[in-house]
Amino acid sequence: MEEKVTLMRSTKARPNFDFDLKFGQEKENELIKIFREETVECKTDKICQRTGNVFVEFEDAKNPSGISITEATFYAFCLYKPERDKQIWVLIPTKLLKKLMKKYPIKNGGDNWEARGHIIPKEALLDYANN
Repeated sequence: MEEKVTLMRSTKARPNFDFDLKFGQEKENELIKIFREETVECKTDKICQRTGNVFVEFEDAKNPSGISITEATFYAFCLYKPERDKQIWVLIPTKLLKKLMKKYPIKNGGDNWEARGHIIPKEALLDYANN
């Protein structure tokens, strides 16, 4: 019985692969540093898939709360969907979020509708070009 041999072509690494690898590793290290050394405020928005928005609270029962008093350097939003085993998270610097939220309307929300916050389209969290 004759043996079938498959020959592999020799391929070269992509040009600048070493630079791409270095850049990728720098970004991985940046994320690790954020979780090790920075403070991250985590928020889960259970209805963002239905509304298309996240709620960024700044006041509750007429007292400063949420983003107006946070000391966190980053906000992490869980874009919750119950059927997902693993959720999708968006990480955004708090300073950028404070700037971004001013572009969007203020609404009541939270427990007993006593909180006030900005309603931000979840896609806007990713649109850094305009922020």
